[in-house]
Amino acid sequence: MANSIDRKTIAPGAIYCVGKNYPEHAREMQLLEGASQDVQAEIDPEPIIFMKPPTALETEGVIAVPTMLGKPLSANLHYEAELVLLIGKSTDGCSIDDALQHICGFGAGLDMTLRDVQLAAKKAGNPWLKSKGFRKSALISDFVLFSEPHFPADLEISLELNGSLVQCGAVSEMLHTPAMLIHYLSYLYGLRSGDLIFTGTPAGVGQVTPGDTLKCLISRSGSGKRQELAELLANVT
Repeated sequence: MANSIDRKTIAPGAIYCVGKNYPEHAREMQLLEGASQDVQAEIDPEPIIFMKPPTALETEGVIAVPTMLGKPLSANLHYEAELVLLIGKSTDGCSIDDALQHICGFGAGLDMTLRDVQLAAKKAGNPWLKSKGFRKSALISDFVLFSEPHFPADLEISLELNGSLVQCGAVSEMLHTPAMLIHYLSYLYGLRSGDLIFTGTPAGVGQVTPGDTLKCLISRSGSGKRQELAELLANVT
């Protein structure tokens, strides 16, 4: 891809992730957690932030359930397709107006989740790093270079599982915009060049099993034409 950053050159000091950043996915998660069908999405006034360690990064497109002492740690591995931001300039507190100056690229990502482990941890009131931060849980594509004053309003995230469309969402549907996320994270934690931000997933998350193939795309639909900007291909082993 022209004007792109090779995924294999990316070495983040931190991988930030945003939970429930799309209204329909927020409702979807409430249903998975046992809420009734008529539940309305709970909207948090601040972004829900969790992290993956840098060792979670996967650039070869390999997805697998982690094991310990030969035993699988999950029976329900889920995909979550996301827009990922690459920070190009460090900041310990930037305004929303200046936030986009700190992005050097964006790409497609998969936040792989051990859903059964996550739900059990939530029910017990325990942290759920184990369900999100295992090795190969943060997959990324190559990144599109970014240096614009405004973030593209017509970007879409989509995911095909074995050739069938299972997720599709517009960046404009985000509860917390890319600029808001950078502003928020910069003040609370500080952002460093090379950090990644997984910005949240649209509704339609689901299970994968060995042999499945996934295709995650970041596309632009301006001027009546659909342009594919970033592509992430992955296989479940």
